[in-house]
Amino acid sequence: MNLITDPWIPVIRKDGTSDTIMPWQIAETENPVIEINAPRPDFQGALYQFLIGLLQTCFAPEDEDEWEDYWKKFPEPTELMNAFGKVEDAFELDNSDGPAFMQEHPDTDKHYDIFEKAEWLPVEDLIGGALSDNTRKNNKDLFIKTKESELISPYWAALALFNLQITGVLAWGKHRVGLRGNAPLTTLVIPDSDQCILWQKIWLNVIYQEDIDLIPGDSAKKELSDIFPWMGKTRTSPNKKPTSPSDANPIQHYWAMPRRIRLKVEPVKEKKCDLSGEKLEHGVRFYKRIHDGVYYTNGWVHPLTPYTRSAKNKFPKPIEGKYAGKGFRQWVSLNYDEYADDENKKLRWGRSLAVKHYYDEKKHKIAVNTKLWCFGYDAVNANVKCWYESIMPTFQVPNDDVDALKDHVSEALQIAYQLVEALRFSIIRAWFRPQTDSNGKKKWNHVISAINKTGHLSTYKNIEYDYWESLEEEFSAMLDKLIVYGQTPGKPLQIYVQWIKAIQKHCFNYFDRNALGEAVDERDLRRVVEAKSYLREALFPYKKSFLKEINEFRKQREVAA
Repeated sequence: MNLITDPWIPVIRKDGTSDTIMPWQIAETENPVIEINAPRPDFQGALYQFLIGLLQTCFAPEDEDEWEDYWKKFPEPTELMNAFGKVEDAFELDNSDGPAFMQEHPDTDKHYDIFEKAEWLPVEDLIGGALSDNTRKNNKDLFIKTKESELISPYWAALALFNLQITGVLAWGKHRVGLRGNAPLTTLVIPDSDQCILWQKIWLNVIYQEDIDLIPGDSAKKELSDIFPWMGKTRTSPNKKPTSPSDANPIQHYWAMPRRIRLKVEPVKEKKCDLSGEKLEHGVRFYKRIHDGVYYTNGWVHPLTPYTRSAKNKFPKPIEGKYAGKGFRQWVSLNYDEYADDENKKLRWGRSLAVKHYYDEKKHKIAVNTKLWCFGYDAVNANVKCWYESIMPTFQVPNDDVDALKDHVSEALQIAYQLVEALRFSIIRAWFRPQTDSNGKKKWNHVISAINKTGHLSTYKNIEYDYWESLEEEFSAMLDKLIVYGQTPGKPLQIYVQWIKAIQKHCFNYFDRNALGEAVDERDLRRVVEAKSYLREALFPYKKSFLKEINEFRKQREVAA
């Protein structure tokens, strides 16, 4: 069983038919593949990263000209097959006496003794986060459900292991976090069309060979184990022995292996995979793990993840996957490098290298619109709370107009943040009775404190989720208008007016749907009326503010019309 030479990736072809392919078949031009069809959304993201890693490892273009050539005309499938074939030994799934994909190397010191003592654990632990014995005993499973995936295909077990290794989920105690922390955010640039070929979606995120020095590491290290760490003795870390970028080839970023794990592949008869439903000849029910794996530290910067840095002399810190749940609110941060201090260039948030490379090198070479696909887990250690995905527009503007666009979008988002707080507090005022302080002033601090303690599970969080989701289309429309506005002198007040009108409409509709129906007596109704009055004053402020300036501009235009 081999991830390079076996057909195992489920896909959809251009005519709508389903198929299962080998990795090199993404370059086929007859009825080409347009999308991956994984059984889980997190596996969809993992397969994209797997294929991007393969191309970056085995078929990276030398420079922009070669990249553009393969963008316009796909490589011959046999060309890709031969390139991938050079590393097929690193993608064996079951190799008890030698290296197996993403698993502990059997020649590591005391390997057999340590693994012999380790207990067999259910394979479900590898699928999106691990469950502790206490969680199973007390039936506290939330995102990961017990006994739903008791037997899975070896190929999906391998992908689950790959996903676990690259996301860092399953980390506690001495089980090391991933190369890019625990549960990182991944951002990919993909064509904005459902009919675009999968090859193009993958190829957009591959870096040129001549730019490989932008990825930390030592390019002179060319052994297979410098790229695929399971091909050599595992670098253990009983005393937190560090593994720095200088200890490996830059491409190891795509194949990080912080966990010491072995899968148990066994023959099965007349069984189906609990994930995909496919019939199995071999399956995986159990795995073993031990601690003190590769301790990645000292400046790894994965090309598919954005980072933040507090100072020039500090290592960048990866952005967490939960930010994918914020959607277009992070548009500026994920498309631009942002600085907290422009004068000293103190980086607050840096877009991923793949996104930067697209804007700097590729966007002027392609004739298709693109979008930014962001995804990742919301997780703390091994506790996975949620999987988030969001799609947001990229931008196609001259470099001279970038700063103006960034400023305008930031201003529009600041307005939206201000008003969502007003909506949230108005709902609190309508739903809950206040406490009165010694001066007779009404307070809702007790309610806000109780809501904050419930965290992401609070029903109250739906106010914010619905708010931002309802504004996605308006944000895209506003973005198009701001791009046209460019560096025109003055603030784009007319564009802001349309943006605020959409926000105001949502706020009033949401309040009426969710607050008025809760009034059960006259006292409640009075409180709801007062809350709506508060909301109206917040949406149409009387005091001097930028929002008041926009509302007055809108009123003048309406009177003139």
